[in-house]
Amino acid sequence: MQLRVMEKKKELVRQDEVTAMIDDMIGVLLTALSSMPARCAPRGDLVMRRKLEAIVFEVRTEIANIAQQKADAYGEPPPSEQG
Repeated sequence: MQLRVMEKKKELVRQDEVTAMIDDMIGVLLTALSSMPARCAPRGDLVMRRKLEAIVFEVRTEIANIAQQKADAYGEPPPSEQG
């Protein structure tokens, strides 16, 4: 059942469904970020592409660090310890 329909019916949402949806959305975001250097750098400009790749790496690292801080704040176990 769609989340909005469940929300209108005031039904509870299963945590595993929300987690799966978030994982899917983050996967799309990370894939799009990773493709940006190839899409944005002029053809054959490897110096620019490497600079863009470094920026994408920094952004991905920042996202991961913030996500980890949020997980720590809520007492979530590391991914290796999750069921």
